[in-house]
Amino acid sequence: MKRVTMKKVNPQIIGLVAAGSIGAGIIASAFLLGIGNKKINVYKCSTDKDIEYIVRSGSEYIIVNPEWVGGRNSFLVSQENTYIPKNWLLLGIQIKTATNQGFELNAPELSSYIKNIKFSSSTLELEINYGEKGNKAWKTTCKPGGDIDKLRYSANNVPIEYLLKRSNVLPVFNPRLGQKEFTIELYNAIKDKKNSTYSVYQLLSSLPVNVITGDESLRMKEARKNLIESNSDEFAVWEYGNSYRYGWQYAAESNEANINAGNWCREQQYSNIAEYTAKAYKVIDSTPEVISSAGWVKQDYPDGRFSGYVNYTAECDGIKYTLRKEGTVDKTDENRLDQYRRN
Repeated sequence: MKRVTMKKVNPQIIGLVAAGSIGAGIIASAFLLGIGNKKINVYKCSTDKDIEYIVRSGSEYIIVNPEWVGGRNSFLVSQENTYIPKNWLLLGIQIKTATNQGFELNAPELSSYIKNIKFSSSTLELEINYGEKGNKAWKTTCKPGGDIDKLRYSANNVPIEYLLKRSNVLPVFNPRLGQKEFTIELYNAIKDKKNSTYSVYQLLSSLPVNVITGDESLRMKEARKNLIESNSDEFAVWEYGNSYRYGWQYAAESNEANINAGNWCREQQYSNIAEYTAKAYKVIDSTPEVISSAGWVKQDYPDGRFSGYVNYTAECDGIKYTLRKEGTVDKTDENRLDQYRRN
């Protein structure tokens, strides 16, 4: 008679099978209990502040500012995504927490315009703390209600459809960026809106090139080009070349006119290219340029010399440099305090 040897089962395998069974049971129960969809809530917080509306779906939020007519006006607050495009964040401020209880955004930089934002989904209290020399802290209680269709129409950066399509209570069942059907739906929702260039690029570029159409590929490339151009910085700097010519009104004032003209020429240089090349700017052009006083300049003498003033002219030799820093598709430093004028 043949002897049968029993093999010992690895307890780790048993644990994995059990865990899988429990997970499957939870998922099945979710369907059976009918807890599939999250509720969409709209809260109106202000008409002229940095947060006008908040749209909520579970632990995900979209901030919508319809009055920001000059640029991107809708922003995502979520920790259900491993990657959120930089300009989908409000002024690029990092998300500290985002749960069913609310969210908190926090900027670590000392020179931030907005330092911290807190929102409670239970009390609907919204608090915005500004940078050290910015506005005073602002608090309000948002009010439930708002026209979701109006916000869908006005949102030009993060589409409201993002929340509408990610309505399942269990995050594992919600579509993600990079999945073709979902991403194309978001693209179609945003593509014809003014100031939607950033989202057009981010959505299309998240897909493999072989799944988008030729027209979509062309539009993606055009969007990228426009974003880089708009985020690039280009300007001219004039540097004094230490040579000049001058004119005087009276012969006795010639020497004084010479001194004054030299000082005037040096004062025409407001900065030098070394300051900018140290910050990654590149010189893309240089041209000799003469700066002229274009007529008499009056130098007063309070002590009464030269009858109280000397008139002189000046022509200053120098070079005009064109400097450029190439941008990226992301707009950076949107939350820098020195970009905002405040009373």
